[in-house]
Amino acid sequence: MNATDSSINIALRHIKTALIFLPVFFFLMFLDANSFSIYFFMNTKIISLTHIFTLGFLVMVIMGASYMLLPVALGIKIAYEKLFFPVYYSYVASFLLFITGMHYFITVLIALGGLFLFISLLVYNINILASLKKIKRWDYSALGILFAYSYLFIGLSIGLYLALSFYFNIGFNLFDILKDHIYVMFAGFIIMLFIAISYRLLPMFYMTKTPAGYLWKTDLIIINLSIIIILISSFFTGGAGYIYLNGTGEALLGLGVLLYCFIFFNLMLKRLKKKLDVTTFYLYSGVIFLVLATVAGLSLMIIPERMAGFYYSIYYSLGFTALFCFAGMIIIGFLHKIFPFLISLKMFEKAKKGAYNKLFANMKTKYFEYLIFGLFLIGGLLGIFSLFLAYIVLIKLAAVILLISSLLLLIHIFSMEW
Repeated sequence: MNATDSSINIALRHIKTALIFLPVFFFLMFLDANSFSIYFFMNTKIISLTHIFTLGFLVMVIMGASYMLLPVALGIKIAYEKLFFPVYYSYVASFLLFITGMHYFITVLIALGGLFLFISLLVYNINILASLKKIKRWDYSALGILFAYSYLFIGLSIGLYLALSFYFNIGFNLFDILKDHIYVMFAGFIIMLFIAISYRLLPMFYMTKTPAGYLWKTDLIIINLSIIIILISSFFTGGAGYIYLNGTGEALLGLGVLLYCFIFFNLMLKRLKKKLDVTTFYLYSGVIFLVLATVAGLSLMIIPERMAGFYYSIYYSLGFTALFCFAGMIIIGFLHKIFPFLISLKMFEKAKKGAYNKLFANMKTKYFEYLIFGLFLIGGLLGIFSLFLAYIVLIKLAAVILLISSLLLLIHIFSMEW
């Protein structure tokens, strides 16, 4: 895709909007800290909060970046560029409708927001899948992206069912259905997309050889097989069949994620460009947190039912580790590489040479970036610890630190165009 005004502007608009929702997430995390002591699957404020982060930040950045990065990475053109702005506006409007309804538990808003979210994301999904038809040479990166967007469609369909069930009271076995939604959207879409993109972009950014093909092939097979098995297990309403299939799927998923982490570290340690930058620190931290989240997830499989309190302490902590400490930090790290592609080199160099002097005296940009990273890291670690203990004061402290760091990040990114 040519770097047209519309494509650059829509990518920037998505990312800027996402960066606004990030401090909103941490602000509401501070206000709703007490909600973390309530049962997760029956807590609509926590569901609203998680969707502010996943839909408002993660998916919004992915949508905007995909319009520019997929053509660069795969050598294709987005099929229907005229859909950029209609999808953006409908997505933002339906997203606000959905999270408002979920936060205040207004079922009609949940259903309407979920329906229009499904439609806007479905149009985006079809646009990307239609673009993939133009790929001339399929490799692990292209296949991974295809799998990721196929899982996005499945995850959207499950999410629509869950949203409508709040209004029409048609839900059955919502606990298992919600777990499927989480697995498909997080493991199937976000992790799979990260794996696929990193296969192409990490060697480009850090001048390193791509790892052996058999490692990528094995990892793709294991992760896809695990998600399929987990989905199949949902058709078994309890009993030995469900326990066996679900446990097998979760174990394979953990194995697949750990294998990718091994591939990542192996790739990064062999890079020719040894100099560390802030993106490297974000990526290393994010993948380490992914390892911790995977180990925590696997431990949930062996915790007995009588330790339910301990189970849900790990569950909250695991969710925060996977969503923010892994996915969030990975996305933030990549933003430091993505933005130079989206704004002119002159504007980017101008920002690097002194856009912060009026606000931060003589602090150099790179030190400012490391300050933000350090705050995110401290806040993330404190958030994991506080959620595990369900200690409200620490949860609020973590939220404040992360709110400050997200506001500084917003200033940092926005200032690149000043």
